[in-house]
Amino acid sequence: MTTLNTESPMTEMNAKPSQSSTRKVYNGSALGQKEDSTVRGNRPLKSRRRSPLNIIAIIFLTSILIVFYIWNKICVNKLAIEVNDLQNHYEKILNTNEYLRADINKKSSLERIEKKIISERLALVSPKEQPVWFELNESRLDRIQQ
Repeated sequence: MTTLNTESPMTEMNAKPSQSSTRKVYNGSALGQKEDSTVRGNRPLKSRRRSPLNIIAIIFLTSILIVFYIWNKICVNKLAIEVNDLQNHYEKILNTNEYLRADINKKSSLERIEKKIISERLALVSPKEQPVWFELNESRLDRIQQ
């Protein structure tokens, strides 16, 4: 009895190579390889082991960086609060200065001086009429003085 091969020739070509066949690595030359050169295979993979000292050092450095970051945030927040307090104090000083300037202007006003100080304390009265200006003739003045 003969058995018929049901697989097509295309599937045989696309099938994975068996493990016994060697895989080839590109060695940099685009031209055909020489017959006398040997075929270089892939290196076996080596699992890299990390030492516990490296892991502890990485954890330690990470924790130090986290502590410095948090410390920096706390310092910045304290400085922001201090700046805000100083800004409020500065505004209070400005308001006090404005109040004092207004008080000085009020106390040095002409009306206050005229009404309270001159009339009450010194008993002086302001004139009701405007003063009259007159001119002197110098020649007449000389005659009067002689």
